[in-house]
Amino acid sequence: MTPSNLRRAATPVTVVLGVVFALAASSPPQDADAQLFADTFDAHWERLRDDYPYFEFYGVDWTAERAEHRPRALAAANADEFAWELARLISALPDPHVAFIPAMDTIRGRWSYPDVETRMIERRAYALAWPEGEAPDAPPTCADDPRAYPEIVAVRGQALQGAADILAAGPLGSTFTIRLRWPDGTETEEELRRPDESNLPPPDKHFGERWLVTGRVGSIGYMHVKTFDPSKGTLGPDGKMTTMLRAALRELGDTDGLILDLQGNGGGQVAASDPFLGNFLERSLSYAWGNSGGQTRVIRPRTPRYRGRVVALVDARSASGGEWAARILRDAGRATVVGGPTAGAEAAVHTSEGPDGSKVMFSAWPMVEPGVTPFQGTGIELDHALPLTIAAVRAQGYEEALDQVRRARFAQALAVLGAPAGDLDEFMALAHAADAQATPAER
Repeated sequence: MTPSNLRRAATPVTVVLGVVFALAASSPPQDADAQLFADTFDAHWERLRDDYPYFEFYGVDWTAERAEHRPRALAAANADEFAWELARLISALPDPHVAFIPAMDTIRGRWSYPDVETRMIERRAYALAWPEGEAPDAPPTCADDPRAYPEIVAVRGQALQGAADILAAGPLGSTFTIRLRWPDGTETEEELRRPDESNLPPPDKHFGERWLVTGRVGSIGYMHVKTFDPSKGTLGPDGKMTTMLRAALRELGDTDGLILDLQGNGGGQVAASDPFLGNFLERSLSYAWGNSGGQTRVIRPRTPRYRGRVVALVDARSASGGEWAARILRDAGRATVVGGPTAGAEAAVHTSEGPDGSKVMFSAWPMVEPGVTPFQGTGIELDHALPLTIAAVRAQGYEEALDQVRRARFAQALAVLGAPAGDLDEFMALAHAADAQATPAER
C-alpha cells in the first residue's frame, strides 16, 4: 500500500468482504446530493473512457464497471459512501499511475488510515509490523516465525491494485476488512479500526533539500535525484530545478564515471527532466506519444556535456519520469541500468476533476514509437537485475535485506565503472545521507 499505516481492531471478527462501511446515518441522499454524485461519477467515467489508453491491456471492461458501480454510487447515503464507491470504480485499473483523491471537504480532518506498517515488495503490499498487542493470529505453520509477513491481497473485497489503497481510509474510528495471504498460502480476514485522529498525508509531499544529494569518491561521482517534480522540492519554479540539476552535474563534470541514483524517483515533469538528460546526449532522441502518436517528446543535447560513463540505479519505486530517465540514457547508449524492476508507469499523466472537487489522475499518452519497446506494467529493461525479494525480507528482516540489496547494486555499479571495490562503503555513506531525513517507507 502507498500509505504506511493500517490498524487492526483489538477484537477480530469475520466480515463478508466488500460490505459498505457501517455509518451512523444510512438515509437516502438528498436530491441535490444525488445529482452531484451522478454528475461526478459520469465526469470521471467519461473522461477515462475518452482518454485512458490501457483498458484492453489490463483486460478491463469499462462499460461493465460503470454498470456495476454507478447504481451504488448514486444510491450512496452520503459523501463518504460515494467516495468509497467511486474509489472502487477507479481501482479496477491496476495501473501505478492511477490515483483517486476524494473531495477534500469529504476527507480533511475526518478520515484516517489504520496503523499497520506496510511495504511494496515485488509489486505487492506486505504488512511488516502491527501495533503492539494487535497482530493477527498467524496460521499454525507461521505462528512461530516473526517474519512471516503476510501479503495484503484485498481491501474491502477489492483487489489491492491501482488506487485501491484509498479504500483503507475512512471516517475516524470506523472499521473495515482486509484479506491477508500468509507464506504457506493460507488466507485470513481481519477487521481493522481506523484511529480516532486524522493522520492522512498532505496532498502534496515535499522532499525538501533531500531531493538532490551529490558527492564523489575518487574519480567517480554520485548524484541522487529523488524527483523531477518542482513542487516536491523547495526550489520553486521548474526553471530553477533545471538550473540546480545542471549546476550539480557541472560540479561533477571532471569525473570519469557517475552513479545516477534514481531509486525512489517517482517522476515529475518532462520540463524538468529532459533538459537535464540532454546534458548526457550527443544526439537528439524523440518518442511518439498519444493514442495515435500525435504527441512527440524530443530530448536535445545541452551543455555542459557530461562525457564520463554512467550507471543508473533504479528500484520498484522508480516510476514514470524516474523510469524514463534511465530508459532514455540507456536508449542513447549513455547508461548501464542496475537495480530492481521498476514500476511500469509509462504514459504521461492527466487529471480529471469532478464537480464535487474530487480528482482522478490517470495515464493518458502511451508510448507508440515504432520499434521502441513499451514498458507499461513491466518496467524498463535492466542490464543487471538485483531485486529486493520477499524471500530475502522474510529471511533477514526488511531493513537488513534492503541494505544488502542496495550494497549489491552499488557494488555492481562500481564494477561497471571500473572503480575500486573498496570504495563501496564511502558510496553507501553518500546514499545514506540521502536517507538521513527520509522515513523507512521512502527508502
